[in-house]
Amino acid sequence: MDPLTQASIGAAAAALVSSSGSVRRAIFVGAIAGAAPDIDVLIRSETDPMLALEYHRHFTHALICAPVIGLLVAGLLKGLLFWKKWRYRELALFGIVGALTHGMLDACTSYGTLLYLPFSNHRESWDIISIIDPLFTLPLVLLTAGAFVVRKPAMARWALFLCGLYFCFGVVQRERAQRFAAGLAAERGHLEVTQLTARPSFGNTLLWRIVYRVEGRYYVDAVQLMPFEKPKLYAGSSVDAFTVGDRKLLVDDGALLAYDVERFRFFSQDYLYQYAKDQNVIGDLRYAMYPNSTQPLWGLRIDLEHVDEHAEFVYFRDPSAQNFKRLWDMVLGRDIQN
Repeated sequence: MDPLTQASIGAAAAALVSSSGSVRRAIFVGAIAGAAPDIDVLIRSETDPMLALEYHRHFTHALICAPVIGLLVAGLLKGLLFWKKWRYRELALFGIVGALTHGMLDACTSYGTLLYLPFSNHRESWDIISIIDPLFTLPLVLLTAGAFVVRKPAMARWALFLCGLYFCFGVVQRERAQRFAAGLAAERGHLEVTQLTARPSFGNTLLWRIVYRVEGRYYVDAVQLMPFEKPKLYAGSSVDAFTVGDRKLLVDDGALLAYDVERFRFFSQDYLYQYAKDQNVIGDLRYAMYPNSTQPLWGLRIDLEHVDEHAEFVYFRDPSAQNFKRLWDMVLGRDIQN
């Protein structure tokens, strides 16, 4: 998730194991350790656009790496700021607890986090919260800041309690969305569903992007799920899956371009397709400007005349006021023009 949320939940978790006398330094150390794993954004290459994607939410986000990060943060702060005042053991505890929250929180999103390295390269994504969600972040920040100001760890405990409730709500909403998607597929006569996912749209847990696969084709729709109300469908469209076989028809296995496409396949959890408006773009179907759209947020542009060069990573974001209004209308369950 965003750095503010990561730092805040790391701070709140560290405050959980502090006392009123140590809560301020716990929040300070926990915030830094909670945000520290995102240092992997510095891993990038001018010639290989996929490198940054490949190593974001990678080894720095693994659970086994969290104690190392926590100890390093504690050691750095002890050496620079707290060398006379506080014990390293206490700072290390705050740092480790703060760092442990980072990968777990990212796994709650749909992006994919390699929590279990080096034992498994599975990208964990629980699909219960958006990568940015103000309703989750604002109470967390305010209560954790309050704990710092008044020196009361109990406020941080309330922050984590509310986070837990929000996660539970996200799980309930995800299950509702998946059940709706399964019912929608059955209504359409799509009985051989091989993949089905539901992901929250940007900034909320009321509007969900549902994608399912039948016989090599992905069907994309959105559903608005207001508590205690009937689901509202925003019908979308369908696209052909871009399989390994499709890629082999275009590019041989030994080519650098083929290597890039397969790395992108792993990153996107195999939700690949060719963008209709530009067949040279392989899109990530997990994300779009609107949850019922097949216009990708990002993708790989392949050049079949230069198969031994890296693919270009391209974006299709359009953060205009009109687009946000359309998304907001869908969140509220209003009718929209297709």
